[in-house]
Amino acid sequence: MVGVYICPRGVFGVECRRKSSGIEILRSFEAHGRIDSAAGAIRQLTQVLSFHGIKGGELAVAVRGLGAAHHVLSFPRAADAVLDAIVTREVRRLEPQLENPAIGWTRLADGDASESDQAAQTDVLTAAFPGPVVTDLEDGIRAAGHTLLHLTTLSSALHRLAEEFLPAGEPGALIAQLPDGPFLGYTVDGAIRLAVEPPVRDEDALPDIEALTDEAELGALFVRQQFRGAQITRAAVIASDDAYADVEAAVGGRLAVPVERIPLPGLSAGAVAAFGALLDARSAHPVGVAGHTVERRSRQAGSKVRSVAVAIGSVAAVTGIWALSQAFAAKASADALHDSRRRIEAESFDFAPARSTADRRRTIRDAVAAVRQAQEERASLQRNLASIANSVPSAITLDSISLEQGPSTWQATMGGTATGPTSAQAVQSLGDFYRRLGSLAPVESLSLNQLSYSDTTGRSLVRFEVRFGVRSGSRD
Repeated sequence: MVGVYICPRGVFGVECRRKSSGIEILRSFEAHGRIDSAAGAIRQLTQVLSFHGIKGGELAVAVRGLGAAHHVLSFPRAADAVLDAIVTREVRRLEPQLENPAIGWTRLADGDASESDQAAQTDVLTAAFPGPVVTDLEDGIRAAGHTLLHLTTLSSALHRLAEEFLPAGEPGALIAQLPDGPFLGYTVDGAIRLAVEPPVRDEDALPDIEALTDEAELGALFVRQQFRGAQITRAAVIASDDAYADVEAAVGGRLAVPVERIPLPGLSAGAVAAFGALLDARSAHPVGVAGHTVERRSRQAGSKVRSVAVAIGSVAAVTGIWALSQAFAAKASADALHDSRRRIEAESFDFAPARSTADRRRTIRDAVAAVRQAQEERASLQRNLASIANSVPSAITLDSISLEQGPSTWQATMGGTATGPTSAQAVQSLGDFYRRLGSLAPVESLSLNQLSYSDTTGRSLVRFEVRFGVRSGSRD
C-alpha cells in the first residue's frame, strides 16, 4: 500500500504494508516540482515510484489543487440515499466551474444531538474533483501498472489524522505547515468543522511563523463564535523537522494550549499528509471519489437494497393474506356507514344555504387576515435586511443573498467578500461584521458556511458565505 499526496509543488508518499494490528510504515519518498495538470502529476508520480522500485502498488491518493474542492455542509437528518442527491446538488451549486464533478462525502459526528431531535442537522464532509481529472489520474495509474485504491482531497486526509491523533471530546486545532502552504483544521466533536487554507502563490515562500500563528488565532476566534463558545484546548502540528520547534513554540504561545507533534517520526510533512490518505481509505466511511473504496461502497449499497427488497416482498405477501381476510368484515361496516350518512345528509339539507354562507364569510375573513400578516412580515423582513445593508463596513462587499421562508423565520444565505492589505486583516474585518450581525437585526442560528482565500494585485480577498435566520415578527 502506498499513500500519496499530490500538490502544486510536488509528489510526496509513504510506502506501507498491511499487518494484523494495522499498517506498518516502511519508508517515505518525495519529488519536488511544479504540478499544474493531472498529466504532470502522473508523470512525477510514476517516475518517483519507479525510482524507488515500487511496482504493482495499491495507491491511496490525496490531492490539493487540480480543481479539487472540499466543503463541510449542514443538512437536516435524512437517509443516505436522500443526502446523496442533496449533496450532489449543493456541491454543483457551490462549485459550478467543476466539469462533470466526481463527488464523495461522509457524515461527521452529530455531537450531543439526540436521535429524537427532529430539528437537528447532520454535518457532512464532501470532496469533489473535475470528472476529466479523475479519469486522467485513474488511467495514468493503471497504465503504470498500479491500482487506484482511493482518491480524495487533502481535507479528508487531514480529517482522518485529526480523528486519529486528537482527543474526540475536546475542541482542537490541527496546524499543518505543508510543502505547498498551510492547512489549519479545527475539530469540534471529533471532526474538522472549519478549515482554513491561506493562499500561497507558486513564486512565494511559505508563510512565516508569525503569519501562521495569526491565522491560527483568527480560526480559534471563529470556532468560538460559530460553535457556542467552543474553546480550543490543544493543538497538533504537522511540520518538517527543522520547522517544528519554532511552530510549536509560536502556536502554543499564541493559543495558550498544549501543542504536540503528530507521532509519525521520520516522515516529512508531505508524507504525513500521504499517510492520512491511507487512513481515509481504511476507514469505515471513506470520503472517496474514485478507486476500489468507492466500488466497494457501491456494491454494499446494492446488496443492502436487494436485502430490503426481499424483506419488503415477504412482508407484502403476509399483509396481502391478512388484508383479504379483513376485506369481507369491512364490507358490511361500509354498507351500514353509507346508509347512516345518506340519512344525515337528507335531514340537514334545509341548513345547506346558511352553512354555505357562513363558510364563505369565514374563508374571506381568514384570507384577509393571512394577507395582512404576510404584508407585515415582509415589511419587517425588508426593514431588517435594510438595517444590515446600511451597516456593512467598507471592507465588506455583499454580492448575493437568498431567502427561504420557514415556519417562524426567514432563512437567509448571504455571500460576499472581505478585503484587506493581508488575509489576516480581511478575516478580522469579516469577524467584526460577523459579530455585529446580531445587533443589526433579529438574527438567529448564525453560522459561517464557507471561507476561502484568494490574492489579487496589492490586496488579499476572503470569500465567505453566512447563513442565519431572521425572525418574521418585529423586534420587541
